[in-house]
Amino acid sequence: MLTRTVIAATLAAAGIAATPAAASATTAAPYSPEQICGPGFHRVEDGHREMRTRKGVLLGHVYLMYNKRSGKNCVAAIKTAFTGTRTVTGASIEVRGGARSQDVRRYKYYAETGHVDGSWKCVKYAGWTRDPDNRIEAWGGRKSWGNCRG
Repeated sequence: MLTRTVIAATLAAAGIAATPAAASATTAAPYSPEQICGPGFHRVEDGHREMRTRKGVLLGHVYLMYNKRSGKNCVAAIKTAFTGTRTVTGASIEVRGGARSQDVRRYKYYAETGHVDGSWKCVKYAGWTRDPDNRIEAWGGRKSWGNCRG
């Protein structure tokens, strides 16, 4: 009984309801951003943000990836909470003076923008996910232009 009380208090302090869905909140996704975006893509400087709720609860990570050979960018939003459960999850990228790409659906593990031309152009990127009840959203990304060097 004491163990359940401590777990419930910890979850409440983190802003997560003590429900069966919350039990899956600590499972890691079985994918890396390199696997999601594909061969030749690597993490870029200043290309990682945590996806957190307004209360600061971590629900995932978003990565800006770049392939130097192709000059393409890719954004992977990877859930670390509610993995294996379909929840609204999205990823987006905007290239200054170029394309935009967004992927939003109910995913089990991650969302990915696809490959977008962006060599030597600044980008903005974001990732987000929600809880299974669609009440709580976690967001991460960069709203300003960055990673302009190609």
